[in-house]
Amino acid sequence: MPKPEQIHIQRHMSNEELEEKIKTEKDARILKRLYFIKYRYERESVKVASQRVGITRNEGYIWQKRWNEKGYIGLIPRFAGGRPPKLSDE
Repeated sequence: MPKPEQIHIQRHMSNEELEEKIKTEKDARILKRLYFIKYRYERESVKVASQRVGITRNEGYIWQKRWNEKGYIGLIPRFAGGRPPKLSDE
């Protein structure tokens, strides 16, 4: 018997609204995250939902935390600009 989830998924939108977001989403990264949330809505564990979208369980917990805190906005990737170049402008 699977053990219950430690952290529950917040339902920021209904299943129907989530399905509509999945149908209209253009960004592949966000779409992958929406599918993860969909699987969590369907009571899949973080481990199983993460495996289904091809990410680590740790990444799944990060996505779920962002979803629980900010909803859809939390799923938008946050790029910090990356590593600065080693070469100067000269």
